[in-house]
Amino acid sequence: MLINRLIIIIFSVIIASVSSFAQIEYGYDRPKSSTDPWKFGLNVNVSQDWINQQNGIEKKIGWKAGISGEKHLVYNIYFRPVFNFVSRGYTCNIANNFKNDVNAYLLDLELTIELKFGNERKGRGFLVYFAPFFTYGIGGTSTYTNLNPINPNGTDTPPDNYLMPIEYGTFDDYQFKKEDVGFIVGAGYDINHHIELNFNYVVGFFHVGSYNNFRWKNINFGITYFF
Repeated sequence: MLINRLIIIIFSVIIASVSSFAQIEYGYDRPKSSTDPWKFGLNVNVSQDWINQQNGIEKKIGWKAGISGEKHLVYNIYFRPVFNFVSRGYTCNIANNFKNDVNAYLLDLELTIELKFGNERKGRGFLVYFAPFFTYGIGGTSTYTNLNPINPNGTDTPPDNYLMPIEYGTFDDYQFKKEDVGFIVGAGYDINHHIELNFNYVVGFFHVGSYNNFRWKNINFGITYFF
């Protein structure tokens, strides 16, 4: 799959970068620890979201937006904390069984380590990064639809809730778990000292609910603007 190949390429670049960053001259000579000040900005991402189930899953377009900081650490290594408001979801449609249309709103904290390569004076060049993330569900309304026309009472008429969407709070009791942790791996390009483009792959570690072993996944394309 294309996504798997992209992930392998990004991981390979990160591994090669970590093993060789000490020998890379990035822009100009500098002390081993940087005195560069913090930068702050805004970021916006468009995502494609799903879970790791194969049968009946339809991906949804989501988004996240928030604030970002950036601190130059040493050499070409940077630290970037990001705090986002996130909208994500997916649809699970099992013929003659059920349809689950999931919509979720979450808060997201990402603690990113970046490696940058290019011309530092112009703020231009490629970058790769890795980040653990932590999310907490705060809301969202989802629907469950019974697609099974067989009445459990043994009658010929369909059950009362047949094809009738039932709304529920995404993070209500016994629904989706509010907490999740996972990792992000990505790559990007600095256009200048203010604008950065990025692409990343995200996978969660926790099950989305206590009743299954499904986990969140998504890919993101975004832009960050630093003041």
